Amino acid sequence: MLNRDFYRGKKVFLTGHTGFKGTWLCLMLETLGAEVYGYALKPETAFYPKAHPQTVKSWEGYITDRKLLQEALQEVEPDVVIHFASHSTLNRSYEITDYIFDTNVMGVVNLLEGVRKLHQVQAALVVTSDKCYRNLESQEPYGEESPLGAQDPYSTSKACQELVTDCYRNSFFGRQGQNMPIATARASNVLGGGDYNLNRLLPSLLDSFLKGEKAVIRNPHAIRPWQNVLDVLGGYLTLVEKMAVSGDGGSKYCEAFNFGPNEDGLITVGVMAEKLCCYFPQGEVQIAAAEKSVKETGILKISSEKAKKVLGWRPKYTIDDTLRMAAEFAIREHQGEAVREICMEYIESYLR
Repeated sequence: MLNRDFYRGKKVFLTGHTGFKGTWLCLMLETLGAEVYGYALKPETAFYPKAHPQTVKSWEGYITDRKLLQEALQEVEPDVVIHFASHSTLNRSYEITDYIFDTNVMGVVNLLEGVRKLHQVQAALVVTSDKCYRNLESQEPYGEESPLGAQDPYSTSKACQELVTDCYRNSFFGRQGQNMPIATARASNVLGGGDYNLNRLLPSLLDSFLKGEKAVIRNPHAIRPWQNVLDVLGGYLTLVEKMAVSGDGGSKYCEAFNFGPNEDGLITVGVMAEKLCCYFPQGEVQIAAAEKSVKETGILKISSEKAKKVLGWRPKYTIDDTLRMAAEFAIREHQGEAVREICMEYIESYLR
């Protein structure tokens, strides 16, 4: 699936590298022999410092700081650009709406304006979200051609990221412009060790189980597509490689791609909690009343058929594999093992 030789020696500019997915991707790229340059805010959790990725250089700044961002891009002169830096959850989306749009929408504009001034970039990837789709509450999975939506500030900002990227592709980066490959990636809920954000389901469950407390869940019947973080990142890196090797700003790779789980990953919040509970003998799950302040999608499924057919990408791990790995990670860390060593072990296993 991944050509380990492709990234060796490549200069990769990664925004949002101190986040959960960003930290894992830094470590994957390090393993693949890439030179990683990061641009992000300070880590919000302990994962990045514990994992200690070996970046060549990092800039600390807001993605809205166009001057600093573009100075960093010009200094690095990267071969590959991958954009993660975004406000990433529904939490407080109705309270900080202006911040969400500044960060998620203008952040993409600032990045792509910077990329426009470079001429050696072989491929760029803007990571958005499966939340960009219009909420139809349908059992049918969303494909890349499904309509984008605007049901809340966060989801609207992700749809806008897609539109902004498509605008730049058509206006500046396509065959009639710089002929630089650029694509977007839409993934679902990623799971893995090192996620310490207790506002998310998996970290909150693991935290409760490790403490011997009851784990509280809401909306137990809500269906989500759960998948392994390494599978998703492998998809991103495969897409970037395909774009760069093609060297064509109008190729079949320069589009939107979904990266979702196989059918086994489409389970309810309640089933996911019960599966994880099995790894903790004293674990117990309690259902609480759903919060009314944040409107969430009851059903959300995405189709990855395009990525499978066009990229040859496949998820390696089942949901049971993923939950076992997350539980093992938490237990091993709790027992004193070094986070970086655990991460590298899982990455090497994935790449094999």
